Amino acid sequence: MKKYFRIGLDVDDILFSCNEYAVELANREYGFEPPMTIEEIQSWGKTGRRTDVLLDYYQKESFVKNQPLLPGARQFVEELSRRAEVFFVSAIPPKLMGIREEQLSEAFPMVPGKNMILGFRKELVNMDILLDDGGHNISSSSSAYPVLMRKPWNRHMTGCISVNNYDEFLTFLDILMNPMAYQCEGGTENKVLALIGPSGSGKTELMGELMKTCGAVRAKSYTTRERKGGEEEDAYHFVTPEEFFRLEQEGAFFETTRYAQNCYGSMIKDIDDVLAGGNHAVMAVDICGGIALKRAYKKRAALIFAERPKEELISSVLDRRCPREEKIKRLVSLDTELRNEEFCDFTVRNSEDLRKLMTKI
Repeated sequence: MKKYFRIGLDVDDILFSCNEYAVELANREYGFEPPMTIEEIQSWGKTGRRTDVLLDYYQKESFVKNQPLLPGARQFVEELSRRAEVFFVSAIPPKLMGIREEQLSEAFPMVPGKNMILGFRKELVNMDILLDDGGHNISSSSSAYPVLMRKPWNRHMTGCISVNNYDEFLTFLDILMNPMAYQCEGGTENKVLALIGPSGSGKTELMGELMKTCGAVRAKSYTTRERKGGEEEDAYHFVTPEEFFRLEQEGAFFETTRYAQNCYGSMIKDIDDVLAGGNHAVMAVDICGGIALKRAYKKRAALIFAERPKEELISSVLDRRCPREEKIKRLVSLDTELRNEEFCDFTVRNSEDLRKLMTKI
């Protein structure tokens, strides 16, 4: 069978542990107190922090030779190889390329050696899909669908196609290859209504419309932000940053996002509770959360893209009361977020569109 998709996989922290392994070695060698964690890695290159010691490990032969294979990596590549042509795209110093080639050949014999692309110019690699954990590689990629694997060091990235794990990436691939298998359809079953769109697209207003006109119930999210004046106590599960991080580490959230230095996360349990009560569940998520919902609920999840003219979106972001850096991030990611309409089941432009849609589903 001809494989139509060419998928490029980054290697470090996608298939082999890199940053976490380096942190483990650094703690052992330097005896840091408190111990260093991967949460401290917030960008690439030197930062003037203690994480700078990690850079030395990445240049060592012994480090590359002993990088642990991530759990499930071999099975993931095997499954991908059945659906598409797989390539390894790895940024590695020339002196370590031979070791990397041997490492990949041994761990993944199902991928031919000719499909290994080693070097630092990832922006020149043109794949159908690229899976990478480096935000800079996603931003500069010439691949048709650059997909970010969420890690602590790329949390600042917004709007791009992103996944949290191998299973979500396989779901994304399924949506591309067989969209009808995930297309939300009508019926008597209560739905998960997920509003997706850039900042300023009116998701909050549309959510209110769904709650008002069809009795949808908002699935509560967890947040580290303070409760606003006049805001009801049950608007969110308000938690401390420490509690949020603990829940995130335990894998309690199916999606998380950062906005204006606050954290937001959602649990499947909160959605199931709404559905069990006989109601549609409604929530606003990014495209990463949308993919996670499709994985969990398939056709029962309706991804609804909130469309608004680009000029109005820009004006809305500029008028927001949030830090300048946050505004810049939102504006930079705008074109990428607009493209996410492709992965949604429906598009609405106003409340009237939304009411017509609800008569169908």
